[in-house]
Amino acid sequence: MMTKVAVVDDHAIFRKGVINVLAKNKNIKITLEANNGKEFIDLLSDNALPDVLLLDIQMPVMNGFETLDYIHLHYPQVKVVMISMIHDQITVNNLLQKGASGFIAKNAEPEAIMDVVEKFGKNNETDKIVVSDQNRTTGYNDYAPVLTDREYELLKYSSTGFTYEQIARIMDISPKALDHHRISLFRKLNVQSRQELASIAVRMGLSD
Repeated sequence: MMTKVAVVDDHAIFRKGVINVLAKNKNIKITLEANNGKEFIDLLSDNALPDVLLLDIQMPVMNGFETLDYIHLHYPQVKVVMISMIHDQITVNNLLQKGASGFIAKNAEPEAIMDVVEKFGKNNETDKIVVSDQNRTTGYNDYAPVLTDREYELLKYSSTGFTYEQIARIMDISPKALDHHRISLFRKLNVQSRQELASIAVRMGLSD
């Protein structure tokens, strides 16, 4: 069965390189390529939906975080595999919790991309896959701390000007409950201040 793949990356040389690698597999068909998320979404109206989407994070117009949110909401059947030089544990964990099926570091071997696409296409892989810069393939839970929905909500608000008391009211929880989430968040992310939390939120694309 042919696996349809789309490649979205604003670096043309890297994008073409990925396409050339995948083209060697007769069971993979590149159906779309685009410079950014908006261009990809616009092209979907006239093209078949891919089985696997290889998606960069840092792109102009519409970045990988925004594109992932859109695809996960409107086309949840598409397996989205993020490809980026940004591969710290917190960022990767955020992407996987947002709905990405996998993550590949851009400096991984080309064969790693082929392997992941084959797993999600032919074998209908359901487990999360992470390929680090050392080409080590891991499971979702092995790679990064798992945050609860409440912890993510608190992390997002940490980059705002709201006090913890105001955040508790917005989240509709007691100050004591918020403090519990804050302590857990500090422990999981190995930080000791709200400023550090805010910095992480900005890096993860959670701040408005």
